Amino acid sequence: MKNLKFLSILVMCVSCQTYKSILKDNVAITIHTHENKGIKSASAMAEIKQNSMLYNYKLRFDYLLVNKAQINQKSSNKERTKIFNLYPDTIKLRSFYLENLSKDKQLKKYFIETYTANEHTDSKRLNVFSQLELMNVASKFFYCDKVLPDTSIQSHICIGINGTKEAKWNKDYTLLEAFCYEAIFDDLNKDSSQVYTDFYNTYNESCTQYISNIKSLDEYLLNVRTSVFNKMENSVVLKQMLMKYYAQNKNNLAFRISNELQ
Repeated sequence: MKNLKFLSILVMCVSCQTYKSILKDNVAITIHTHENKGIKSASAMAEIKQNSMLYNYKLRFDYLLVNKAQINQKSSNKERTKIFNLYPDTIKLRSFYLENLSKDKQLKKYFIETYTANEHTDSKRLNVFSQLELMNVASKFFYCDKVLPDTSIQSHICIGINGTKEAKWNKDYTLLEAFCYEAIFDDLNKDSSQVYTDFYNTYNESCTQYISNIKSLDEYLLNVRTSVFNKMENSVVLKQMLMKYYAQNKNNLAFRISNELQ
């Protein structure tokens, strides 16, 4: 009995230590150098290590690093610049950047929730999102962001340039966002993506709908962007792909999607 008790305590200690260092142990800092008028500077980007236990789910963790790390927010511009200015001391730059990430309590929370997803046995403990919420979040990755000089509209399906930051949600959809990003890019990376074809057709339809009656470029962009969001939110193709991907990954996700539409 004593041995079993000791073993339980040991497992708990190992687990706590794993969670404590989850960012430092699994994240690599890549440095990118730039040169302008003969002056070299650098920036850094965090990503999951190739030999990490998290690498099988790299896309969802990279999404968290890019979009949810406090150091990458506008409010942290000064701190981020200060770290980047450590270049050419790349060792110190990587160390300071990783140390900053490891102290980010909210980011760590998201990592631990996602990492321990397959340990959940009681589904009642998990957040439940509706299919409507799933589609609303997923639609924000199909983003029109700029009117070009020829009045065509620039669009993105992107980890960083998307509509999630503009969405005024009253609920924390972070883990759902990471899932949608992962599922969408898993589909886009295939030789033939029905989701991309659906988006391309939707984008063209929306541009055609509003281009003949442009009152201002800002209004034109907003109309097309909103139209694309709405149509992708109701896309049968996108929904079928997301629900199929969810079914395949249900056991490694820290939430559930309700079978109910509402």
